[in-house]
Amino acid sequence: MQKFLERNWPSVFGLLGPLAYFSVYALWLPIILILLLKFSTIITTMRSEGLKNLKHCLLYFVLPIFGALSASWAIVPLDAVSTSMKFFVYIFMAILLGMIVRNANDNEKQKIFMSAAVGFLLAFPFALLDVLLVGAISSPFKDWHAPDVYNRGTAITACLLFPITVGLYRHNYRKFSIVFGLISLAIIFGLYMESAQLAVLVAVITFCFVKWQTKLFWVFVTVPLLVTLAFPLFFVSPFSKSVQCRIYEIKHSAIHRIMIYQFASSKIIQKPLFGWGMDASRSMPEGTRKLETVKCVNSAGSKFNLYLDGTNMPLHPHNAGIQIWLELGLVGSILLIGSVLLLIKRIKCRLVKAEEHAVLASTFTCCCLIYNISFGIWQSWLMFAMILIVSTILLLCSDQEKDPQNR
Repeated sequence: MQKFLERNWPSVFGLLGPLAYFSVYALWLPIILILLLKFSTIITTMRSEGLKNLKHCLLYFVLPIFGALSASWAIVPLDAVSTSMKFFVYIFMAILLGMIVRNANDNEKQKIFMSAAVGFLLAFPFALLDVLLVGAISSPFKDWHAPDVYNRGTAITACLLFPITVGLYRHNYRKFSIVFGLISLAIIFGLYMESAQLAVLVAVITFCFVKWQTKLFWVFVTVPLLVTLAFPLFFVSPFSKSVQCRIYEIKHSAIHRIMIYQFASSKIIQKPLFGWGMDASRSMPEGTRKLETVKCVNSAGSKFNLYLDGTNMPLHPHNAGIQIWLELGLVGSILLIGSVLLLIKRIKCRLVKAEEHAVLASTFTCCCLIYNISFGIWQSWLMFAMILIVSTILLLCSDQEKDPQNR
């Protein structure tokens, strides 16, 4: 039984779709299952390569260590310590999962891509049915209602679109890869999440350009990171009330997010070097204060009150760049960007073909955009999703005998 389960560990990737849409907080489950089923592979790899893998990954732990140190100046020291420890565990899990997928043979890779695709295709109809039934299926179990409840699943679908589609195509499931890609696009653009739709459009553009000219790879990687680093600067000067009214008239849902950005940027200026401490976003001074009502006049000349039912700062600012600046300052921002660049560089060194580089670049731009519009940087479910996404990209590697320094 044990050998049977170990042989069929690729099937665990079939859980990605159902969990992404119906139990996103359980995305740790496939990672734990794979680590348990392939524990012997981890031991064998550790014995053959010694501690080389861990030594080459030490730089990834600098950020969580700095986060733990931020407890000495954090608003809530316990939040900084607990979040940094969780981040430390996420990185360690990612390293172990990386050891496993790098040693996967072609047959296992084929099963992984097929299992992941089938899992998503099985989840899509239930999500659509729930939307058509106005949340009749999900509402007894969720605080949110359809289609909002499926925003996280849509985001994960967007991030895995290129790795799974190209993986299927590479393993001779060409017609099925096209079907999967088209259905996934239909789901992404058929559901509510606008940031996922925008991210996919940017990813498609990135994929086409990088596949056409591989030398553009670092352009499409560094530009989003530089924008992320500079993002708080765009909101340092508060918008006037007339500008707020104009933004609201153009895009209702954007104004509250912009007000959050402005509030967070004002706090960044107060502690720009080291920030307020890891995970301090949830406990910022004045963060729970309700937003003021603004008297507006629309383009037709009618007066109305701009009332935003929200606070200056929810649990997080919904923007990775602003959150890392707010919590860990310039030092933390540089450490985060440095860690991301190091990871991408090492993955890129393992990829050979132009389409592999295109998948990496497009998936990165997709994830980066979603991180900078929709979610908090330390959210556990998103961390687990990123681990699985990176592992899926590693499966595209054409050559398993690369320099261990790139692992």
